[in-house]
Amino acid sequence: MKRAAVLLVLAACHAQPPHAIRPVSSVTLYRDVALVEQRFELRLPAAPTAVTVQLAGGATQISLVATDGVTVRALHVIGPVELANPGSDDDIPLDGEATSAPEDPAANAGVLAPTSVMLDVTAPHAGTYEVTLVYATHHLQWDADYTITTTPARDRAILRGALAVRNTTGHDFENASIHVIDTDLANWRTHSAEHLGAKLTGAIPSTTPVASSRSLGIATLIRGETRVEITAISSPRPMHAVLVYDPIGTKLDSVAAEPSREVNLGAEPPAPFKVSESFEIQRPPAGIMPERGFAGLPAGPVRLFERRPDGSLGVLGEARMFDAATRMAEVDTIAVGAAEGVTGHRERRELTIDEARKKVTEEFLITLDNRRDAPVGVLVREHMYRGLNWSLAYDSTKRSAQEGAQQISLRTSVEAKSQQKILYVVVYTWTR
Repeated sequence: MKRAAVLLVLAACHAQPPHAIRPVSSVTLYRDVALVEQRFELRLPAAPTAVTVQLAGGATQISLVATDGVTVRALHVIGPVELANPGSDDDIPLDGEATSAPEDPAANAGVLAPTSVMLDVTAPHAGTYEVTLVYATHHLQWDADYTITTTPARDRAILRGALAVRNTTGHDFENASIHVIDTDLANWRTHSAEHLGAKLTGAIPSTTPVASSRSLGIATLIRGETRVEITAISSPRPMHAVLVYDPIGTKLDSVAAEPSREVNLGAEPPAPFKVSESFEIQRPPAGIMPERGFAGLPAGPVRLFERRPDGSLGVLGEARMFDAATRMAEVDTIAVGAAEGVTGHRERRELTIDEARKKVTEEFLITLDNRRDAPVGVLVREHMYRGLNWSLAYDSTKRSAQEGAQQISLRTSVEAKSQQKILYVVVYTWTR
């Protein structure tokens, strides 16, 4: 089969010539699934007609979303074209969805055969019409990765990134409009509905940042792997050295609405003392031409390179960028090694669990010890890991910033041969 999207129109007593599929309208890539909107052009007689179209292999949740003047009475999933068996059709009413396609032995080889769908249609008169189907597939998977290049001056950074899309649907998506949303489909729908509801009712929206859609432009996703470049992100960004103390990380984060009351959570075992030599890269201001900024960029690993005077590249460090924990951040940091002569100490000073008032209060003291002969600036990164419903009641730096749903940064400076202490208090609440 030359193309995975071939259209065969069957009239009452004879077959119409094959029709070419129009370009796929869009492919939206989520973390767990891809949604495909596919438009077909049909040449129909003025009589009830059965039309067979081919979707990507493994298509599920098939829905008819536009008919352009024709009446579609029903659609039936008849499976991969190689194995089509009219005796085992799955009839699906127009107000329902196909939740699964018939099992396809070709999947065992890693690539699926196309899914055939029969439409029972009636046109008001003979002519050419469009129908649009939307469906999900788990056979378009992706990963993002980034590189940052700087010069020996290390004061500017150029970011580049791409998505590696693995297509095992048995179908080439030609000239598709590609979008990526860095979350699971169910999570995105839930958060979008919550924010829309808050906007319509005037309620205060959730502070949990929602993943946004990022357009990747027009691309062809061939069977196998396609690398799709992320454009409009390579303008030079300011970069400078900074020390980072991040003793806990995201490993304890709980996304439950009701906070954990585990007594030793985050206090035992004791946090490490390591402070990292890092580079901090400024993100573009939020809301300023988001399509040309960092808004909606999917999370992935990043490698920081330095271009030496002779033109060669040397690796300075590796990290991750654009994770959900940093969705609201104004900067990204990349560690390049341990900070010689600077350490941190994290101590919990108070834990009060008030079940009657449905409140947990926790107080922490961060001590930074600078044994160097010069002052240093330190970014302390802390995580509100007990749950999503929290507020910062106090911080001694007066320079805190929320970087994500459960992550904050606290900035301070430490004089030479001295210590600096940071005290903060976080309050968790729940309603049930």
